[in-house]
Amino acid sequence: MATTSFNLRHELLATGRFLTVLPEFFLKLPRRHPTIRALPIALPKTSMPVALVTLQGRSLSPIAELFLERVRVMTDGMAKTWP
Repeated sequence: MATTSFNLRHELLATGRFLTVLPEFFLKLPRRHPTIRALPIALPKTSMPVALVTLQGRSLSPIAELFLERVRVMTDGMAKTWP
């Protein structure tokens, strides 16, 4: 099955009949199913570019500015430790 819905993947995973690949930080988040565990499998580290796209000649709303600021704070350390 292919889906981009993390909620659906999480619910299917909780049945015990499915496997999925998720970023490691998902295991650190509070979960409805605390029995879900990572399998001891080493996967290669990968990265994907992330971009913020805006319309030309338009400014960001205050909430979008705040969101962008928080994302930069959260990801600042990641960029320094990424292989």
